This record gives sequence, structure tokens and C-alpha cells, in this order.
Amino acid sequence: MTEEEKKEFEEFLIWKKEKDAKEREANDATKEASQESGNDKENLETVETTSSMPDNSVDNPDNSSNSNIILVFFAIGFIVIILILVVIGTCQNADKNSFREHALAAEDSIEEIEEVEVVVVDPEPSKAIWDFTITQDEMTDTKNIWATIKSENYISQDFPYEGYTYASITVRYMKKYGYDVIIQITKGQINGREYYGTHYVTARFDEGSPKKYYFNEAADGSSEMVFLRNQSDFIKRCKQAKDIKIDIPIYQGGRPVFSFHVDEPLVWPE
Repeated sequence: MTEEEKKEFEEFLIWKKEKDAKEREANDATKEASQESGNDKENLETVETTSSMPDNSVDNPDNSSNSNIILVFFAIGFIVIILILVVIGTCQNADKNSFREHALAAEDSIEEIEEVEVVVVDPEPSKAIWDFTITQDEMTDTKNIWATIKSENYISQDFPYEGYTYASITVRYMKKYGYDVIIQITKGQINGREYYGTHYVTARFDEGSPKKYYFNEAADGSSEMVFLRNQSDFIKRCKQAKDIKIDIPIYQGGRPVFSFHVDEPLVWPE
């Protein structure tokens, strides 16, 4: 073997040695990598296994959300209850204040009423006057006038005229008859006979002297009224007097006196 061949063989050996050393290093590196990869896989499996297992220390998201919603509703309800209580308390205070104000106002009104002097005024009595009735005659277009007053007192008669009996004086004007004075009772019979001279009434005006006035019976035969004969004199005195007294002959009743009063004497309309 030549020197060159030896030298080439030696270089080959050195190359092979370096190559073998590199291969060993590569194999060792591959083993380490494989081991590390196996360890990482085991760790990963461990992690996955651990993560897949339920952890009691961590709440379920759904349960946590529901709990939060319930807490929110409870908080809102509590706030609403507090607001309702506040409003009720305010209304009660307002009602109490209003009641106090009304009570104070009522007390003030009562005090004012108590302080007011009560003056009792007697109603003015109505005047006693002649009661006029005026109508128009359809045939003559003239006025028919009646002026009447009623007696203040009454009498009681036996059957069949029991009860109260009043008298009235009526001054009448009608164009076809002129003036008339009618003496009338509410029930019973005016009894006077010309044959016996008892067909009259006695009248007294104010404090004057009594005077007889003879009468005629009614044309229709009514026994409850009579017509005075001297009517002009009677009317003249009625225009001056406020108090008139008349005795009237009544069948089975004697001559009772009926009293008449007016606040103003007779004033005949024009």
C-alpha cells in the first residue's frame, strides 16, 4: 500500500468516525425528542382528563346566570316594596294633614257661628183686607167686581148644620144690577120675616152706634144669603170702618154676632 493509499484510508477512518459520532448524536437527540414528546403527550392527556372532570369549585355558567337573574328580580321587588311603602306613608301623612286642616276649618267655622248674633225676626203678618175679584161681562164688556171679607169668629149649630159656621160680607157691582151688599153664612138658614118685622140685620161700624139694615131674600130662594136694602149707606160706612159687627137672624140659632176686621177700609177700584 502506498503512502497515498494509507493517507486516504486514514482520512476515510476519520470521516467514518465522525459520521458514526454524528449518527449517535442524532440518535440520542431523536430519543430525547421522542421521550420529551411522550412526556408532553402524557401531560396533555392528564390536562385533558383533568379538564374533562367536573370541578366543584367552578359554577356552571347556566346556573350562575339564573342565580344572577333571580337576584336582580329580588332586588327590583325589594325596591318596589320600599317605594310602595314610601308612597303609602306619604298619602297617609297627606290624609292626616288634610283631616287636621278640615278639622281646624270646621272648628273655626263653629267658632264663627257661635260668635254670630242670632236675630229672630218675626214674619210680618199678612194684612187683613177686602178680597177683590174682577171679571169682564161677556155681554156688555164691563167689569163685574166683588169685594168680600170673612168673619173672624164662627158659631156651631145643631143637626143638620153641625160644625163651624162663618159669615161673610160681599159688596158687588154689576152694570145690569148696580151695587149690592150680600150677607151670607157658610151653612144654615138666615131667618127673617117681613110680616113679623124680623127681616133685618144689625150692623155696627167701629165704635159707632148699631143700625138696622133690612134685607130681601135671594131671588133663587137660597136661605144662606140675603141682600141689604139700604146698600149705599152700608157701603159708605164700609169705606170708613176697619171693624164691623153684624148680628144675623139664624133659624133656631137666635141672632149671633159675627165680627169682621180689616187693616184698611174698603177702597173701591175706579
